[in-house]
Amino acid sequence: MPTHKQGTVNANATVKSLGLSDTETVKACFPANPVGVEYALHDNGTNDADIRKNFSELCLDGIVNDGGHTFGEFNLDFAEAPDIAEVETGGGGLPGSPWVPNPSSSPTGNPSDQPDPPSGWGETPSDPPGAGVGSGLGPRDSSAQQASTTLGDYGFGKSPYQT
Repeated sequence: MPTHKQGTVNANATVKSLGLSDTETVKACFPANPVGVEYALHDNGTNDADIRKNFSELCLDGIVNDGGHTFGEFNLDFAEAPDIAEVETGGGGLPGSPWVPNPSSSPTGNPSDQPDPPSGWGETPSDPPGAGVGSGLGPRDSSAQQASTTLGDYGFGKSPYQT
């Protein structure tokens, strides 16, 4: 199946004046940003193109560390995804089941005072309409399958997910 090549846009360098930013100042403010770095956005049309390598490194692979701003370290492969069978459920702010939240309301407004969900609540997941594995594939398994793919593995009618 032929693939579609998406073109990239390389902005012209600017010098600060009315209506224009200063490219060199912006690059100095964001030194880790690949925009404006010639090699980072070069695409020779192959799977080994610098733009593909940089995208994989910055967006698909490994661990991102935001320096404690929001998440701290975040694994792009979702290596810590839960096993559905091990999800703790019940009251006290826990989910009602591995698939749905607890519908019970805390009498005090404090989540730790939330009672257990109704008996049998959310024990049987429903599958969404359409094709695919739906709820039959848990987060741990789907994350492992997703992490095994690389840029270019996707195509019409293809999926990394297997049941």
